[in-house]
Amino acid sequence: MILAGIDIGTNSIRLLIAETGPDVFRERFSARRTTRLGKDLDRTGRLSSDAMERSFSVLNEFSAHIRSFSACQTSAIGTSALRIASNAREFITEVHRRTGIAISVISGEDEARLTLLGVRSALRGREGRETDLTASALVVDIGGGSTEFIVTNGCRGLLVQSLPLGAVYLAERCITTDPPALDELAVLRQAIRMELDRTEQRRPSLSQGAGNRPEKLIGTAGTITTLAAMDQGMASYDPARINGSILTRGALDRIVETLVRTSLSERCTLAGLEPGREDIILPGAIIAQEIMERYAYREILVSDWGLREGIVADLAAK
Repeated sequence: MILAGIDIGTNSIRLLIAETGPDVFRERFSARRTTRLGKDLDRTGRLSSDAMERSFSVLNEFSAHIRSFSACQTSAIGTSALRIASNAREFITEVHRRTGIAISVISGEDEARLTLLGVRSALRGREGRETDLTASALVVDIGGGSTEFIVTNGCRGLLVQSLPLGAVYLAERCITTDPPALDELAVLRQAIRMELDRTEQRRPSLSQGAGNRPEKLIGTAGTITTLAAMDQGMASYDPARINGSILTRGALDRIVETLVRTSLSERCTLAGLEPGREDIILPGAIIAQEIMERYAYREILVSDWGLREGIVADLAAK
């Protein structure tokens, strides 16, 4: 059975077409396009016409790919940008008119659960067939519009939290100079820390002092995978090398130091940095830094799979 999943994010839109069945999950085609759907959304509350047109074009392209593989069903999921934009319904209606793709907007909590499903599929068995690396973990998805926390802790169940910490929004709010000024970086860090404080107040079990900190920190989605690719100096992105790799705190600190002192044009020459992320990779990296510092993790286990794969796996299960 051929199924398709589309993850419509604040920064990029991602497509996965996969062959699924009993004990089968095989990628047939995948693509990612940066459309910056959420550009200026934090300031205006609306999707801009330019951002929508870029996204219409990509979704039309993706619709053609889905037809070429004769996918029997497609699930297209909208996340942070479409949760908050006042004209989201207009966008969704126009997408369906132009492409035939029906978009469902999900909550941050549902986004987190689907992300975990994708991560579990990617990391299953990497340290032995019976090992579940997500059994006790803080899984973090740093997106353009929000950051999802998924806490797994054995029999105590699943805790999910969507934080209003997005790399796109933080870049637009906090960074206006190139390279960024020290006071801008201080404001950025303070904003992240305040949101982590609020999250701990709402969810005390996330606090390091709660005595039940998950064993592993697992990272997924574009910010984390890009940082892992930069750490490895990749000339071209290789999912096989990213999935299951380790990003250490020392490596992350070195990347942040480089980003802080380089301009946007200079960042374009950095190996592993995906084009289109030059302005948002630094806020995303600092979110990762602050999470590691807050919860005393020295490394991040990286998953190349996440929400997009979770969308398809959930569709297959249904």
